[in-house]
Amino acid sequence: MQSNSLICVIVKFMNDHWSYDKNKYHDSSGMRWHFVRRTFLDDAVAYEERPVEVYFRNDDRSYYGLVRFEHSKDIPYKHDKLVEKVLNNTEFQKKHENPDSAKVWLKSWK
Repeated sequence: MQSNSLICVIVKFMNDHWSYDKNKYHDSSGMRWHFVRRTFLDDAVAYEERPVEVYFRNDDRSYYGLVRFEHSKDIPYKHDKLVEKVLNNTEFQKKHENPDSAKVWLKSWK
């Protein structure tokens, strides 16, 4: 005898919150940089355990970067320090270059 059974799988997707930094940041060459933070929201996960992503790009859209932290508690520095590293540290920029993140910047946060 063949048994027909239905297996239900419930998939819960985390919601996210996008926050565009409206400050005007410039590197030493005068190039303006933009930053946006993506925070994942899930009531079942403690805030400090949630992943966080910080996307950044230059004004002429020739560079796109992403820094991802698996847990918000793992962020080693505040936002201003991260901005400073992006603006002044080319090695940090190279390490976190992510051209695929260009699609994120099609969103409008204004």
